[in-house]
Amino acid sequence: MKLIKMIIFILIVLALVYFLMNNNDLATVNLLYKQTDQIPVANVMLISFGIGIIVGFLMAVTSILSAKNTSRQLRSKNKKLTDELNRLRNVNIDEELLPAETEKEE
Repeated sequence: MKLIKMIIFILIVLALVYFLMNNNDLATVNLLYKQTDQIPVANVMLISFGIGIIVGFLMAVTSILSAKNTSRQLRSKNKKLTDELNRLRNVNIDEELLPAETEKEE
């Protein structure tokens, strides 16, 4: 599995390098707070790729943390239910039946 991931990563990097080498034109970039003139398209693509990786990483981290939190809560609930089930299994039948029979007689 690690080998497949490494091959995919290398292919993505090679594709990125190919696109960067073929885009030598200059462009104007308008951001909300700044306008830059005559920036190579390759630089814009590289910056966009980097920002995309960072955003994707942050989204993956929040998803993983959320899943771990849910898993921890479910494990805690499972442990409580298992403990309760074990306590109920260990209850003596005579102890449980006597109070119930006395209530029926009254």
